[in-house]
Amino acid sequence: MSPSWLFPAVPSLVAGGARWAIRSALAVLALGACGYLAQVFPEVSGAMPAAWPALGVALAVFWRWGQWQAPAVVAGLAWAVWQVGLPPSLAAVLAVGQAAGAWLGALWLNRSGFDDNLERRRDLGLLVGAAVCASALLAATSGTIVLAVTGRLSTLDLPMTWVLGWVSHTLGVLLAGVPLITWQRRVWQRALRPPQLSVTAGLLLGVLVSLALGLLAQRWLGDAALPWLLGPLVLSCWLAMRRGVALASAAAWFVASAVLAASGDGQGPLAVPPGQLPILAWSYAVALLGLALMPHVLIGELARLEERWLIALEGSDLGVADWNLRTGEGFTSPRWRALMDDPTGLQTQTIERWLARVHPDDRAVLRAALAEVDAPQGAGLRHEARVRVRDGWCWFDVHVNVVDRSGVGAPLRVVASLADIGARRSAEDRQQLSSNLFMHLHEGLLITDADFRVVDANPTYCRITGVPLEELIGTVPGLLDQTAADPVGRQQQATLWAALRTQGHWVGEMVERRRSGDPCALHVTVSSVNSPDGSLRYYVLVVSDITEQRLQRERLERQAHFDELTRLPNRARLGQMLQEGMVATDRDGQLMAVCYLDIDHFKAINDALGHSAGDRLLAELALRLRGALRARSDGWADMAARLGGDEFALLLRAATVDEARAAVERLLRVVSQPFPALPGTEPTVLTASVGATVYPLDASDADTLLRHADQAMYGAKQAGRNGYLFFDPEHSRRTEERVLAIGRVQDALDREEILLYFQPKVDLRRGIVIGFEALVRWNHPEHGVVPPAQFLPLIEHTGLSARLGDHVLSLALDHLDAWLAQGLDLSVSVNITARHLQEPEFAQRLAQLLERHPRALGPRLELEVLETAALNDIGFTSMLLEQCARLGVRWALDDFGTGYSTLTYLKQLPVQVLKIDRSFVHNMLADAQDRAIVEGVISLARTFDCTSVAEGVETPAQARMLLDMGCDVAQGAGIAAPMPAGEVPAWVRNWRGLFALSAAATPALPAQTATIRPPSVDLGPLR
Repeated sequence: MSPSWLFPAVPSLVAGGARWAIRSALAVLALGACGYLAQVFPEVSGAMPAAWPALGVALAVFWRWGQWQAPAVVAGLAWAVWQVGLPPSLAAVLAVGQAAGAWLGALWLNRSGFDDNLERRRDLGLLVGAAVCASALLAATSGTIVLAVTGRLSTLDLPMTWVLGWVSHTLGVLLAGVPLITWQRRVWQRALRPPQLSVTAGLLLGVLVSLALGLLAQRWLGDAALPWLLGPLVLSCWLAMRRGVALASAAAWFVASAVLAASGDGQGPLAVPPGQLPILAWSYAVALLGLALMPHVLIGELARLEERWLIALEGSDLGVADWNLRTGEGFTSPRWRALMDDPTGLQTQTIERWLARVHPDDRAVLRAALAEVDAPQGAGLRHEARVRVRDGWCWFDVHVNVVDRSGVGAPLRVVASLADIGARRSAEDRQQLSSNLFMHLHEGLLITDADFRVVDANPTYCRITGVPLEELIGTVPGLLDQTAADPVGRQQQATLWAALRTQGHWVGEMVERRRSGDPCALHVTVSSVNSPDGSLRYYVLVVSDITEQRLQRERLERQAHFDELTRLPNRARLGQMLQEGMVATDRDGQLMAVCYLDIDHFKAINDALGHSAGDRLLAELALRLRGALRARSDGWADMAARLGGDEFALLLRAATVDEARAAVERLLRVVSQPFPALPGTEPTVLTASVGATVYPLDASDADTLLRHADQAMYGAKQAGRNGYLFFDPEHSRRTEERVLAIGRVQDALDREEILLYFQPKVDLRRGIVIGFEALVRWNHPEHGVVPPAQFLPLIEHTGLSARLGDHVLSLALDHLDAWLAQGLDLSVSVNITARHLQEPEFAQRLAQLLERHPRALGPRLELEVLETAALNDIGFTSMLLEQCARLGVRWALDDFGTGYSTLTYLKQLPVQVLKIDRSFVHNMLADAQDRAIVEGVISLARTFDCTSVAEGVETPAQARMLLDMGCDVAQGAGIAAPMPAGEVPAWVRNWRGLFALSAAATPALPAQTATIRPPSVDLGPLR
């Protein structure tokens, strides 16, 4: 059983909730009934009954219905405790301790793998342990402590009270818990079916009759009534053997409860006077329960043992026959009948009938062997024989043993077993065929064990290597030697073993020495062979001698892939080497420098010395380059190739870029060493220019890598020759992307795709719109309206940033002029970037833009600058702000509080508005620090005679708090999201002051506050 305790889940509101309620009600009623029952038991200490069955019911409830029944268990236990005469409050406390003990016992059973079929001694021990060491122990301990703390128990009475409580709870858990925990519907249904009902009823009736006689007949029979109490003991044992432990333990609970109640009432042979412990009744109850449990457990273990033997017999795939030679009777197992195709068993009922089905060639041998077995001292026989099954002959392994003999030694009873060995015989035939193929195959075959020692080899392998089989056995073949001295061999061995580990086989070419010492090229296939359990058993090598084919192939490859003059790989071979090097670099996590080397002024040297001398110089240079290449321990070697003329390519392995630079410098030193003097000439000194790129930092393909190295080489020549230059792929990529991005923004300006959105700023107290902040957007033809964060950072440090700023100012003034013409009393604020602000003629350009409009727009224009931008150069910024102020323009510090300004800086800047950063406004309702910052900024603005504007207002609660703090002007998504310019007039006319908390007349704001703030354009990341 897997109780719900294992997977507790909150009951659903429908089916689960109803089921939980019903179970809770049943639990409370059952526990209350146990409290009533306990009242009839004799008291052993104070109000403590001789047995407390409520704890057993609680344990069963937790085991069967899970921990969600805890409230019902506590309530039911409290009811039960109250019934024995304790106050409700004390009963509730004791109930919690008892519920904890029951829960701990259920947890014990759950975690220890308890099986409620109770068919193993282990499960019985777990149940008794949960009752004695968990539930009863905790319940008795907690109860004793509570009684002692409340003053109902003296210190001297503590030990005995605890012991008696533990005994009472233990007996109650076992008597009531066992039948409820082991109850199974199918067992009870089987016990109450008509065929078994009469036996069950008879046993139960016998229990009741013997119990009644034992308890009630004492007044007539005296002590002679005591033997009648033995009847329930015997009958409960019988019930356990015939009808299971649940019914037997339930009967034991009933009988024990009756005996305890009678002993407490002074009835029956086990009665005790008041004040004495009912030890005899306790012992009788334990005996009852033990006789109900032990037979069931022992019978269950015997049944399991028999089942295991049957399973083992079936699992061994053996057929068994038992022949009685004296009576002629026989028994055959189901597997025997299946192997013999004899469903009824009649065809092989006797040994003679079975022998009649044995193949004639094997029958005589079997009869002779059986004759030896028949001898008085004869042992059993084992023989392989063919037996007819259906229309064919099947091979069987036959075992015959005499298990019973007469007084003179004649066999009386014979047991035979059969095992189907047809598959084994087929395997032996296949093995014989494989052996013939092994010996006569034209390819060499070599077999080693898991430790690489030769187990066998065929004649062809011995002929190829020239080594006799006797010398090969037990040795490690060179083809599998993992201690190769040369790097190429080590690399090949590493590849071989990696393939064997991942794929189980490897195919390739290897060079091995014959016994004579001559090398031979072999085409080798290595495969690993596993045993049935998956562990490695053998390695099998299949080899073919391809020495002649390889020599011919190498001659052709040399002509196609190597330069005749220098013997270096040519351009075609370089492409292959570069691809291989890229793969190895990716695999090993290293770097590879792809170098392009060109000799400086070689044409002049060639013309002066002649072409023959020039060729000799090139050949000597190739020798030097080849000698300077490094061979690494991991199998990699630097490589050089001639591209043509005086151009060479090199592939250099490196762990770092600095190591690659050092390798290039070393090559330049090798090239610059004087060459031996040619006849009639001075020693020649060559210099070279090298361009290099590093893979995979330059993650290009092979052709592009060479092109990048070539570009870098030309850069080295332009830098003065006799040096080197590394290609920078990341710088190249970033430059290309930046140029393209700036070009796209430039095109957007030219096509007038840059436009403005406007977000309103309102007077919260008066409920009127006082201005708008302009926010830049890109109306992209493909992607729609693009926010500034996706394009402004690209041009932030370019001259295009100032051009975009002028464009935004121009658009904002145009829209402002149009709104004024429509009768709207508004102002506009525009964000100014640090780069735009630092333009030398910013104030002059602003004046020109204002002069384009007949209306005086300066007083209605507000320029917002970030706090950090304003502090870059405080002197210049202060002067510039004063110049613009003379045009009537107002200045605002944006995101105030997020920078590092001081009061001294703030005093030097002629600003009229402080904008409170939205991050403080957003959290000020919940964060006391943010609320204090907002109050501080508002107070600071009031001190410096500035208007405070709150950004990011989203809720009426925020607006109400800002008003209470003294900040009247706000903007944010809670008022309105940014909108196109065409929607502004309608929005202003429809605005009803949703954020105004008071429409009553209030003192007019100062003139600078009442002036509508100009919308600002974000040229930095979108806020």
